[in-house]
Amino acid sequence: MASDTLVAALHELLKAVRLLKQSSVAPVGTVGVLAAIRRHEPSGCHMKDLATEHALDPSTISRTIAALVRDGLVARAADPTDGRASTLRLTDRGQAELDDVYAQYDSRLADALSEWSPQEIATFAASLQRFAKDLINHTPSLEAAR
Repeated sequence: MASDTLVAALHELLKAVRLLKQSSVAPVGTVGVLAAIRRHEPSGCHMKDLATEHALDPSTISRTIAALVRDGLVARAADPTDGRASTLRLTDRGQAELDDVYAQYDSRLADALSEWSPQEIATFAASLQRFAKDLINHTPSLEAAR
């Protein structure tokens, strides 16, 4: 059973992430989508892949992508292997905005972790990644995200 201490720590982590995202130059909720699209380059990706990767309903991803296209951060192109589908790629502006966000995140994280040793940071990152993976793997409603 999860202890009160762990649940409290999770609430603090979610609060910290929310504050980090709110201070971002990119609209809240889009950084992860932009980063996922960049990971799929140069071939691009499909909206259904993004929905699965983020464990979100396709309509939610569709609205997010529509806003990113409207803002000039993402471009749609016909899928060369399936003309009925489109692939998504970052525009130059989308690349630049994501780079700016990552620079901001790097700065904030460097400040927050300035008194941590490289080993402490590496251990924390590995533990956090393992925790996230295990939580996803043990959450039935997130099976599509695996």
